[in-house]
Formats: sequence, structure tokens, C-alpha cells
Amino acid sequence: MMKVRIGAIGPPDSLQIIREVAQLDSRIELVEFEYFGSEQLPGIMSKHRYEVTQWIFSGQTPYHYCLEKGLITEQEASYPPLHGMALLGTCLQVMQEHGRFVSHMSLDTVDEGIVKSLFSEYHLDKINFELLSYQGYKDYDEIIDFHFQNYKAGKAEVALTCLLKVYLALRKLGIPCYRVVPSKLAIKTVLDLLVSRAQSHVYEKQKVVIIGFQLVEGGRVCKKTVYDFAEKQKELELELELLQIARKLNGSLINRGGGVHFIYATQGDYELLIAERTFSKMVNEITMRTTLDFHIGIGSGYTIHDAEQHVQRAFEYANEEAAGTIIYVDEEGINTGALGKDNTNALPNLKLPVYWEAVLKTHGYRENIPMKVYQYVKLKNIPYFSSEMMSSLLKNTDRNSRRILSELEQMGLIRSLKEDLNQGKRGRPKKVYELVLGEEK
Repeated sequence: MMKVRIGAIGPPDSLQIIREVAQLDSRIELVEFEYFGSEQLPGIMSKHRYEVTQWIFSGQTPYHYCLEKGLITEQEASYPPLHGMALLGTCLQVMQEHGRFVSHMSLDTVDEGIVKSLFSEYHLDKINFELLSYQGYKDYDEIIDFHFQNYKAGKAEVALTCLLKVYLALRKLGIPCYRVVPSKLAIKTVLDLLVSRAQSHVYEKQKVVIIGFQLVEGGRVCKKTVYDFAEKQKELELELELLQIARKLNGSLINRGGGVHFIYATQGDYELLIAERTFSKMVNEITMRTTLDFHIGIGSGYTIHDAEQHVQRAFEYANEEAAGTIIYVDEEGINTGALGKDNTNALPNLKLPVYWEAVLKTHGYRENIPMKVYQYVKLKNIPYFSSEMMSSLLKNTDRNSRRILSELEQMGLIRSLKEDLNQGKRGRPKKVYELVLGEEK
């Protein structure tokens, strides 16, 4: 079973709880990153963002800090909410350690609605909280000052905080302080969500993508069925150009007649191609070489039928636009240029992991081929790969691909797992590999 690689960011005590929960789930491979202050987060994310499939943050503050700074998106990360039971458990700890009923406390981060609902439900209205609820991210110094002022004014005997940095600062100031941490149940719920999200992401890459090219003549869609020699020669030139794109996509080119050509591929292969180069640039080059004008409709769907329907919708929309317009349609609707003109919503250009960069530099090995291998495996979300698969990617002979993979294995960048018995085919068994993203211990 393929494990989902999840990155965990938080202080040591929070990471320990997340680790304990993750160890009980055989689907998860947890990669931990300790942090003590928000200033460390940009460095962690810039180096390791794409080394994992999903991220779990210890709480609201680091999550929203990364979100607001553009270091992460909502689709690739989450954090366990502070449910009422975590707060209630911390309050019981306060009473137990003080040996009496403590009625005045200051509390940060936890939503005011949760506090009121919980303590009303359990008839604990005699506990008075000075609250600092907020959405997103708030500066540590503001939170520390909030607790300090309430303690100094006698409004709170004890401070409850969700942040380790605040906890340590208040203890240093001599203020009685306790940490509120998410429950294991809340952490498990978030991990389940991240695993589900990662698995659906893999499924998403297997969607069918059809790239349709519709010839345009004099501003109108060309629907000729009979061509003169010069026109036929131009269309053959176009087919040769499209065949090159189909090969890069590991796809198939079909002439549908009437000046319409379809390239069938997968979503993963399409995104891999446009991660290297914008599709509009490729289209412009074809237009210059063939002097032909055409609309481009891209349809994506979970079935061939869905993808074909979406291509037709894209063509209908493109007919109202200038030649060369790229229209992308999927189950969410029509998008003009989302994965075409400026590539703004395409997958990010994946960087090599820090470990790979260091190893390649040590061995004086150029990055271009390892980069292609790494990007292909990550963008396609495939757990294992063979020399045959790499031959298709690198447009290389199987022998050369085996040599390249052997070199990467010797450097410790990939590891061989087993041998593919070729499913009854003749010849020697082929090795199957997986990526190594960090130094083996």
C-alpha cells in the first residue's frame, strides 16, 4: 500500500502528540519539522514544501501565518482545531494543581463561541475568562502583553495559551501559565482528512485530458472536407507538430475530420508538460511554423465522454474569441487561460529537495536529468517507477535509462525495492525504484 507522506510543523511537545497519533495509522509516513517562532516558517516551507503531499500544522497561528505569506495553500494543509474538550481538560488540570477552584483566567486563540457554549453546557458559568479570540495570525508580543496586563490588573490568576512561545515567555515573567493543546481525536480527524485529500489528488492526476485543435479560416471555424494540395500540405504539417506534442504527453493524436484534431492524455502528463513550458508558447510556435490559425479547447474529465463534452464546450466558447485563444473546461466550469496563456494556475515549478541538491553537488552531477525524474514522479504521484518508464520520459534507450537510474541509486537518491517480473514477457526482470528524499539513517 502506498503511504501518504505528511509534513508536520510545530513545537516539540505538539509534534510528539501528532507523532503518537500518526504511528497508529499505517497509511501515513510522517516527516517532522520543529519550529519555535514564525520567523522560522519561511525557511522551512521554501526548502521542504514539495517534499510531502500534505501538511499538518500544530495550530491556527503557524497555519495562518504560512497561508497569509503565500507559503502554502488551503488545499495542501490543515490544522487540528481546539475543541472544547481540550480546554475543559486544561481547566481541570489547573484546578487539580492549585487544589482549589480558580475562577479567573485569561485565554488566547480559542473561539469565544466555543468557550461560552462549553461552559454553559457543563454549568461552569462561575469561571470568568478574559478572552483574546482572533482569526488568522496575531503577533506573539500582542498575545504575551494581553496575558501580562490581565494578570497585572488582577483580572486573571492563571493564563491559558495555545502557543509554546507565549507559554515560555509568561513562565519567564513568573505568571502561572498552562498550555491548551488539541486532543488526539482532533489530530486524528485532520490526518484522516489529509490522507483522503492526498488520495483524491492521485485520482485527479489520472483524469482524461483532451486537447482539441480547431482550424480557423478568415475568423471562422473551418469545416471543409475537401482541400487543395497546398491546404492539405499545411494540415499535414500541423499534424506533425501536434504529433510532437502528443509524444511529449505520452498521448494519442486523432484526426476527427473537419479541421479538428484531438490529443488524448492524462491530467498528470498535461500538468507535467506545462510545468516546464506554457502551452501558449508552444501554440504560438506552431502558428508561426504552419501559418495556420486555430482555436484550442482543453477538456478534462473522469471519463473520456466527460472530457469530450468539455472540449466541445471549450470550442463553443472559443468561437467567440480571437484565434489562438486557449479555453480550459472541467467539471468546475470554463476557464480562459487557467492552464494555458500565462500558466498562473499551473502546478508550481518543483525544486529539488535540499538533500538531492547537496548530493548532486558533492558528486559533481548535473541537475537536469535528476530534476526531470523527480518532477515526473512527484507531479504524476507515482510510488514506484522503472527504467522503461524513464526511457519514455527521457526519450532514451532502456540501456541508458538503466545506467542513469543505477547512478542515482549509487548516490542514494533512489532505492530499488523489488524486481518487476515483466508480467510474462521475455528478458531479464527490471528493477523498480522509489525516491529517497532524505539521508538514510
